[in-house]
Amino acid sequence: MSITRNSLLLSAGAVALVYGASAQDAIEATESEARQEVVVVTGVVKSGGQNRLDSSISVSSLDQSELMKTAPRSTSEIFRALPGIRAESSAGGGNSNIAVRGMPLSTGGAKYVSLQEDGLPILLFGDFDFGPADGFYKVDSTLDRVESVRGGTASTLTTNGPGGIINFISKTGSTEGGSIALSTGLDHDDYRADFEYGGSLSDSLYFHVGGHWQQGGDYRDLGFDAVSGGQIRASLTKEFESGFIRVNTKWLDKADATYMPQAAGLSGNEVTDSIAGLSATNDSLHSPFIRNGRDVDGENTVNNYDLADGIRTQLKSLGVQANFDIGAGINLDAKARYQDISGYFNAPFTHAVSDADTLLAGTYGGATASFFNGPGTGNPVTSDTLLAATGNSLISEVAYFNTDLDDMSNFASELRASKSLSLDGSTLDLTAGYFFMNQKFVQDWHWNRFLTSTDTNASLIDIAGFTDNGILGYNQAFGWTGTNRNYDLEYQARAPFVAANWALDNGLTLDGSIRLDTLEQTGTRTEGAPGAFDVDGDGVIDAPETSVSLNTGLGGVANFEVDHTSFTLGANYLISESLSVFGRYSEGAAFNGERQLFNSLNAGGGLVPGGEETFVDETQQFEAGLKWQESGDAVPGQLDLYVTYFNAETKEDNYEITTMTALGNTYVSQGIETELNYAYEGFDLSGSVTFTDAEIDASDTAPTNVGNTPRRQADWIWSLTPSYTIDGLGRIGVNFTGTTDTYVDDDNVYVMPGATVTNLFADWDITDQATLSIGVNNVFDEVLFTEAENGRVFDTDGNGTPDVIVARSINGTSATATLRYRF
Repeated sequence: MSITRNSLLLSAGAVALVYGASAQDAIEATESEARQEVVVVTGVVKSGGQNRLDSSISVSSLDQSELMKTAPRSTSEIFRALPGIRAESSAGGGNSNIAVRGMPLSTGGAKYVSLQEDGLPILLFGDFDFGPADGFYKVDSTLDRVESVRGGTASTLTTNGPGGIINFISKTGSTEGGSIALSTGLDHDDYRADFEYGGSLSDSLYFHVGGHWQQGGDYRDLGFDAVSGGQIRASLTKEFESGFIRVNTKWLDKADATYMPQAAGLSGNEVTDSIAGLSATNDSLHSPFIRNGRDVDGENTVNNYDLADGIRTQLKSLGVQANFDIGAGINLDAKARYQDISGYFNAPFTHAVSDADTLLAGTYGGATASFFNGPGTGNPVTSDTLLAATGNSLISEVAYFNTDLDDMSNFASELRASKSLSLDGSTLDLTAGYFFMNQKFVQDWHWNRFLTSTDTNASLIDIAGFTDNGILGYNQAFGWTGTNRNYDLEYQARAPFVAANWALDNGLTLDGSIRLDTLEQTGTRTEGAPGAFDVDGDGVIDAPETSVSLNTGLGGVANFEVDHTSFTLGANYLISESLSVFGRYSEGAAFNGERQLFNSLNAGGGLVPGGEETFVDETQQFEAGLKWQESGDAVPGQLDLYVTYFNAETKEDNYEITTMTALGNTYVSQGIETELNYAYEGFDLSGSVTFTDAEIDASDTAPTNVGNTPRRQADWIWSLTPSYTIDGLGRIGVNFTGTTDTYVDDDNVYVMPGATVTNLFADWDITDQATLSIGVNNVFDEVLFTEAENGRVFDTDGNGTPDVIVARSINGTSATATLRYRF
């Protein structure tokens, strides 16, 4: 049986996501040789794709085997393998923060990076509140490879992705074969089944079908399944003499727990570690005792919620691609896809942390408290009783993000016409295209406020005269009276673009492209106001029921349009068959979505003076680098080395909902991005190292921060993976991912220490078709904080020095075994 590069082993370290196919003879030299032959299709001007060595952009293509060396437990964790991408993959099954080349992570999400599936955006915006793009794509064995572009043509060949494009490319079945795999957690509850198969139905018709189902994912011992559900994907391709038509479809229904910041230790200005009773890596306030509750939704009716929904994604999609030579040397490529998307977003976010006795004596005037539920139901709550029960004396005030994603559906399409002209001593490729996308944003926010113990089995706490069934405030998270909020928005993006690629016979290639993006936003945002409401239906208005946030039906109306013209110019020179140099300048933009509606609308639904600027965040980028692919002569084995210098400026306006703070800054950054692949006999080394020097260059909202390093921006990030293949047995390897220190916020007061996370993977080929894989993620249970809340720092021991901060770390140690059979 012949095993192709696209069906190589997804390394054993794919903890809870181990999928793909492998054979021992496919892991050796053919893997490194194939790297040179890979044609990338993402972000390139030339029709039909381009070899990395010939392109004037920073682009990487990683197949399943390479991606899984980082031992990912979710889609977001595979981003750790992508060169130059800074992924804060601490949230669980979604809601991760993704950035590139010093572009800011002001409010989270992936504002400057377009996440795509087979060349079309998953969502129009990467930083929707409670609609994270990474939460709407689930990785399994139907994935063929991931291509990533940093900077460059990302400004002109997509909308809302000037920093980069991450494109998930699916298997099509052009290579016959399949696999089935069963995975189980070795130190945690998790069970997963993956399957995929593709092949020919006739000489010109082929298909692929696959998917997965998962139950468990309980890396933090929540007391209930953190992950449940799965997906099925299928595609059918019909080839013709002059092209092909492909139809693809997907059904997805999956819930993934998402972890929010919680109480963590603070020593001086450094976020240190766990606090007693609550491990930063292995515990969470997710608990059976806060799992279920009720609030009031946007229709002012009682709503029941379930924390186990986490990020619940319900998605059905249908797509089509047609690619034909229509004559006269013109290639026409048309893609379209409709996605019906809905779901939920449930997560506990720690708003405040206090010593129990201090809180009760101060804020609540000496009122008595008791456990509403849990092992100590009815027992009194004091600092001493909490210390005995949990290991600390702390009460956490929690904002429970309960958000209904009523409709996040979208339709995306792109049409490209390309023609190649053979000139005297050169080839000129011309492309003209048009992109259209319609995106819905219909959400219903209703967030409760309650008090809990601060431990992994967090119990609700009742305070006499202040709470009801453990609830401190219905729809009153953060103490706001307006957290019953409803959005009914619609966006339309339209973008014509043209591109040219001129390749001279002397090795010089010049290219350029220009894009005109227009974004129209219409719809409403309604607000909440306090009112009395009998939430529990007992006929009595208890204390928290006297001021329930109820939807008023009043708020803002959006009815406006903004636009931006982007362009890029690049050059690549092929010095030899194995070495090229390139340079590029780009200007692009990312549009703002619903966040800016807080402060940029006038009463008529248009923009306030200067409001247009707050909806268009402009970027300017320069990059230059070299690409070296050497085999045999200059070095033993196969070496691929890519080094890029980058320089970027980003002018951003944003709004942070958890602090109700407007942000208006200009950021500058420069650095070096290095990607390495080396293979010699059975040894393989791959990875990337990125250095970034970034600072806030100007600020309209916080001028005292000018000259500071942007929040959560590391000087160095890296991912390095050595592995060794033992002939006739299998492969063993280790992956190191890490970051240097980062600042919590733009004021550069508090620091999150850097760390290196170690992941192990090993696989044993039992037979030519059966493989047993064992992998361990975060072997040494390393604490690595990726996010902390500068405004949530607390002196809980009363000595005048803050000792607790609200922060979020990556998950701790977990191990998985997978048995895979290929056919």
